[in-house]
Amino acid sequence: MPILFTQYWDVMPGKFEEYASFISREYIPALQKMGIRLVGGYYVKIGEGPRIVAVATVDEADNLRRTISSREYRILSARLLEYVWKYSNKIYIPTGRIEEGPYRIQTGVWKLNHYYNILQGMEVEHLRFIKEEFVPALKELNIPLTGGWLLIVGSGPRILGECTAKGVLAIAEAIDTSLYRRMMRTLKNKYITDYSTRILAPTGRVEVPYLLNEMMKNF
Repeated sequence: MPILFTQYWDVMPGKFEEYASFISREYIPALQKMGIRLVGGYYVKIGEGPRIVAVATVDEADNLRRTISSREYRILSARLLEYVWKYSNKIYIPTGRIEEGPYRIQTGVWKLNHYYNILQGMEVEHLRFIKEEFVPALKELNIPLTGGWLLIVGSGPRILGECTAKGVLAIAEAIDTSLYRRMMRTLKNKYITDYSTRILAPTGRVEVPYLLNEMMKNF
């Protein structure tokens, strides 16, 4: 079962250049060697911070537990904290409410993420609404729901609904429709609580190295 490991932080004032070099040359390659595969790097365009979101996957929860307990990971994390602050992390597993394939690197995409808790006693009705109305509506609006995740480690709402769009314009056009507003009113008024959302823009720090590696395979 795939595990989503998300990290959040802000860059310390005056350390951006050193931070950028460390992330590209040391942090990302070291995580890859440890089996933590970075699949997305984003900054929060709209919504609560911290501003940087790093998204990674591992194959099993036990593998992640062993990795983050290792001496190598602790040293790497200490190095990261030389450049960032407000650090936190969360671990998610799939909810199983939507059809999902392997979580791969998505180049140049934006995210519209929904965070919430399901009202007690409304689990069945919430699932029916998501499958029969919410997912088809988001697909029609060109911001499909591409991930449904359940928080198992970390603080905050337990459900993460991850929508993917080609750009901020696609998100803006979608949320300015009567269909989107109707779906959100129904979701928030009938089935959920503790709702919040974020619009995430790609940083390019994960996608660009990936694209370069793919290009080099042709040489």
